[in-house]
Amino acid sequence: MRLPTRPALRRALVALVAVGAVARRAASPGAADEPTTTSGQPAGGGGGEQAPPVDDVASQVMAEQTVDTPVGDASAGGELTLTLRDVRVDEGVLTVRWALRWDAPDRGDDEDMSLYDLGLAPAPLVTDTTHLQAFRPLCVKGDWNGGLPERMECQDTMLASPVDRFGTKLLNHSTLEGWAALPAPENEGGSLDVLVAEGLPVFTGVTARQGE
Repeated sequence: MRLPTRPALRRALVALVAVGAVARRAASPGAADEPTTTSGQPAGGGGGEQAPPVDDVASQVMAEQTVDTPVGDASAGGELTLTLRDVRVDEGVLTVRWALRWDAPDRGDDEDMSLYDLGLAPAPLVTDTTHLQAFRPLCVKGDWNGGLPERMECQDTMLASPVDRFGTKLLNHSTLEGWAALPAPENEGGSLDVLVAEGLPVFTGVTARQGE
């Protein structure tokens, strides 16, 4: 379902697109009763390497889940610990911050695996289960509600980090910090389900905090 454009949201996002996004890595979506998905395309364009969201929740833990590493092509083994750091609405934008740690005792400390090898695909999705709406990250080009080429273009330029599941690698026993910028829900106070990547568990019953 294609949702109408919200001019106020587009204006609020021009500055965000100008800021852009870069991957950060630490050292060491028919039916009427189904959620509808927002377009997620802001006005304007971006480019170059710019700074990620303000790093004021670098050690915060809203919720945490540890699961066996999905079976990817490389059978990486070990466990993945997913931490939800922050879910915040500010100036018409919903920002999700999270972290991912890979621990594989049977592998060397210097071994690394791509997200693809770990059985993961970056695909941030926030579902407002109260108001039956789903939100994908904002993107510089393309349209989540368009045809396949437009959806692929939107995925490639989404305002999120990481984006590349092949080029993004995680060192054994290290932590990857991630984030995504999505359209804010039209209604406050909804119960949110947060998925940061296919292959990882969903955080349910999350409440977004309002930016100060």
